[in-house]
Amino acid sequence: MKVYLASSFSLIPFVVQVAEYLEASGHTIAVKWWAKDGFGVYSEETHRQTCTDVPADLFYDKPHVRAIYQRDSAGVRACDALVIVAGGVPRKFNGANVEYGLALGHGKPCYSIGALENSALYYPVTRCKTLLELVDRLEAFIPYRAEDRKEGD
Repeated sequence: MKVYLASSFSLIPFVVQVAEYLEASGHTIAVKWWAKDGFGVYSEETHRQTCTDVPADLFYDKPHVRAIYQRDSAGVRACDALVIVAGGVPRKFNGANVEYGLALGHGKPCYSIGALENSALYYPVTRCKTLLELVDRLEAFIPYRAEDRKEGD
């Protein structure tokens, strides 16, 4: 199954752990947004310097912002499921909530690992307490694929 991991820059070490566990279990990560690529190495400090501390009128003019949007939104559209990687303490998410909304809008099943804040909008999320439970739940979901349909279905 192709999985998109939505999270916070401050949780990258846990995101990497989740990604490695899912890959070892036979799953594919749709986009490794935290990895070194053409946009640099992502970290909380890099994010603060390039996003948080930049006025909006300058931020949205940066060419890499559009490229990141295109890459990440394409990853959500291409995935079979989205996982919100949360930490041990409930937190507010920014970009991850946008990715979560895109996934819901495209009919993707959504899961979480870690503690989500209380919000009625997280109602559709299948909440998992362990990585083993997450893998079990992902594997229990079998997306419908036209090529698997038998004649007469």
